[in-house]
Amino acid sequence: MNTMLPSINATLNATASMNLPHRMIAPCSAAVIAALALLTGQALAATTGTLVTVNGIAIPQDDLEQLVRASGQPDTPVLRQTLTRGLVARELIRQAARREHLDETPVVRQAVSRALVDTENRLYIAQHARPQPVTDDQVRARYDAITREMGDQEYQVRVLTFADEPAARAALLQMQRDATPPGQGSAAALPWISFRTPPVEGHTAGLPLALARTVASAPPGEAQLVPLDGRMAVVRVEARRPVTIPPYSEASGPLRAALEAQAREAAFSAVLDALAAHADIVPASAR
Repeated sequence: MNTMLPSINATLNATASMNLPHRMIAPCSAAVIAALALLTGQALAATTGTLVTVNGIAIPQDDLEQLVRASGQPDTPVLRQTLTRGLVARELIRQAARREHLDETPVVRQAVSRALVDTENRLYIAQHARPQPVTDDQVRARYDAITREMGDQEYQVRVLTFADEPAARAALLQMQRDATPPGQGSAAALPWISFRTPPVEGHTAGLPLALARTVASAPPGEAQLVPLDGRMAVVRVEARRPVTIPPYSEASGPLRAALEAQAREAAFSAVLDALAAHADIVPASAR
């Protein structure tokens, strides 16, 4: 099993996300389902124009296409019929709400205003944020940098810090009493980290050197007290295992995605910093 990929993701602190359309997919009545059954397969498979009309109001085919893409599921007639029922139900409820003038209520107007601002912001960022392209050399360099930092072992580590020793010792006793077997329980949610041994300052996967030294020598499941820059830390190695470094061909995809996410974030920050540099921002308390 390749175990470096979680470490790579944790090191880069990147996550992939999907922007799902803000549409309510509601259950439908038997009448709606029967009406939808009249739709032909050609109508569901079309890629342009109108999907269906509800009381004369057209639901664009593109609404369905977006939902199909966002679902992450195989594109099948069953999926399309299910999503179409949701879109019809959404339109039926919207029309009913309009008949009761709910669109004129403050809460709806506020929601419309927020949606307008969000859409404007997304369009502006899309037009002005220009992420730097990620090159193959950058991906390879990141792979080499990460693999150089990794040791022979990787660890799942639980760390609690306290301002005073009595509180730390109380937590140590509690952790010893409530210890779970290594590799079980909530430890499964902890990230795996790895560093070369003996630990060297600045090359400890983000751990303070004193903690890294303890982690490297501590047996799994044993909680220990570690002085830490005027504070006290309770550390327990929940599990350890040998490191298996995946080949570059396997790791390059996640690494590129993470670096591209960093590039997008940097481009967004650059746009925001430029706008803030020319803005007059005054806290209300300073007026």
